[in-house]
Amino acid sequence: MSSTHKTKTPTGKPEKKVDPQAITGYLLGGMVLYGGLGWLIDKWAGTSNVFAPIGVIFGLAAGLYLTFRQVAVLERQEREALIRKRRALADTVDTEDERTHGPQDQNDPHDR
Repeated sequence: MSSTHKTKTPTGKPEKKVDPQAITGYLLGGMVLYGGLGWLIDKWAGTSNVFAPIGVIFGLAAGLYLTFRQVAVLERQEREALIRKRRALADTVDTEDERTHGPQDQNDPHDR
């Protein structure tokens, strides 16, 4: 199951939204999975709690990596949405200027 839900944006592209329970699952699941693997290695190698804490720390790091990766995707989507809004606003302002002041002179030095 994916930790993101996809919805359609006005442009038709799918937009991801992070599920908070999935972030918790990444963090806890990574610690339990890799901590359990470390515990199994400890039992197999005959060591006393050497690999279990290493596994827990590695699992936490893996969960944080997955969380930050998803947050980066959301940040990029929000930035793109803001750019789309600004462009749409600029387009509406340009069309209103053309309606009120007429088309601009093509030889205007300020347009270059």
